[in-house]
Parts: sequence; structure tokens; C-alpha cells
Amino acid sequence: MIIARNSYARITLALDIVRKIENGPGAGYHELNIIKHQINLHDILRIEETTETEIVCDNPDVPRDRTNICWQAIDLVRKSFNVRSSARIHIEKRIPVKGGLAGGSSNACTTLWLCNDLWHLGLTNDEISGLGRSLGMDVPYYTKGNTAFDTEATGVLEEISTSVGFWFVLVMPGFGVSTREAYGGIDYGRIGRERQKTADMRNAFAQNSREEVLSALHNDFELTVFERYPALKSLKQAIREAGCLAAGMSGSGSTLFGIAESEDQAQRIAGMIKDRTLVVSSLRNNRQ
Repeated sequence: MIIARNSYARITLALDIVRKIENGPGAGYHELNIIKHQINLHDILRIEETTETEIVCDNPDVPRDRTNICWQAIDLVRKSFNVRSSARIHIEKRIPVKGGLAGGSSNACTTLWLCNDLWHLGLTNDEISGLGRSLGMDVPYYTKGNTAFDTEATGVLEEISTSVGFWFVLVMPGFGVSTREAYGGIDYGRIGRERQKTADMRNAFAQNSREEVLSALHNDFELTVFERYPALKSLKQAIREAGCLAAGMSGSGSTLFGIAESEDQAQRIAGMIKDRTLVVSSLRNNRQ
């Protein structure tokens, strides 16, 4: 039996790096304030029962060994619930690798749900979230999806009820930015100064105000990632000049996004950008 699920990406519309955690269970991680917003770009994952764990993927940049987070998710479920068989995961990859869209975390959460379905474990959303946290700080978000406020390492994850949705132009330059590299370059003297904008964006989504969401767009990683990769800064400006209402970088990069008035405008703008582009929309409550 083969079971399939879509594995959706997300973008970050607000991102504050609050502090590096020095003590306690989260030591070494960073407290963040993030507004995450799910989009309809997705990978397709298929699972089937096997005697040995296997990862199959059409993208050569995706590891096929124990370093793959989906492999780790399978192992975690097997050990946690004493499952003797294993599974093969086939990943049809559409979300860019090292793009700041959390495709790996989405795949991990989807794998947990697929294992739950395959082995009839009857796990709850909270149980999946708990398992996901041990795999990665971004994984629990995908048990809620849609629009949410997430601090990641300090464990605050709150869904924001909203009807606000957007059309996005995703722009993917010909290189990625590794999460390790982005965190290693943080300038602690410059971060966390726009936290009020994140609070304003939370309120704007709750009040269904598109204009106020747009005015609060920001990302602390741009402070240093753009210095290391000036082409990204230039590309963000080009997106704005092409006609987008706002533009930004998702997560720690390298994917940039522009917000358009409509699908037609997004398609026109995408045609003006030399780099690889995708036109996507907010997923909102249409998760499959």
C-alpha cells in the first residue's frame, strides 16, 4: 500500500532574531519571533512499508541517507512506538532546497503523519508536534500551518485566524544560503529592533488588514545575509521596481518574494525577472 500527502512550504513575513539562548534545554538555539504563512507550493511525499529505510527523490541535492530529516522521522516513529518494519519515502521535490521555505521541515512533519497513517498509530496533532520538535524547531509549525506566530526554540506557537491572503512571486537565485551560514553570520548588535512590527503584523492579520500586514514586513536575516550576498539585495530592489507591493527574503534565504495585487500582475512581474520564478498564493485553509 502506498499513501501520499502534499507537503506545503511556508514563507516568513516577519522575522526577529531576539537572542541566543545561553542556558536551559534550548541552549545554543535562538529565540525568534516569526510570522509564518503557508503557501500552495508543495512537494509530494509517498510512503510504503519496507524492511529497510529508503529515501527516493528526483532532486540530486536531497540526501538519501540518515542525514535526511525524513529518514530521521521514520526512525523516530519506529523507536517511539516499537514498529518493527520500516518505510520507503518517495519525495517529488518542488520546494527549493536551501531556499528559506522550510521544505525539509515540512517534509519531516508530513513523514510523521504518513507513518501515523501507514502504521495506524492514531497519533494526535499535539503528539505529532512533540515528535516534530525533536527533529527541528520549524517542524511543529506544520501541525498548524496557515498563518501562525512562532518563537521556535522557546516553544510558543500560536495560529492566527485570518482571511488575509496574497499572490506571491517567488524568486530563486542560482545559489542557496545554508541555515548554518546564516546563523553564523548574525550581528547581535543589530538584531531585534523591529519587534514592534511583528506585533503590529499579528494584529493586522487578526483584523484582516492587508495594508497593515504589508507595512510591517521585515526580516533580521537580511541585515547580514544581504551583506554577504549583495546580489540578493539588488534582486529585492528589482522585485519592487517590477511592480510588487512589497518584497522580502524568506527565512534565512536565498528565496526572495514579492507580493502582487493579483495573479495576473504576479505573472506579469514574474516574466520581468531574469532569475527563476514561481507564482504562488496563500494556502489559507485549503490544505489537503
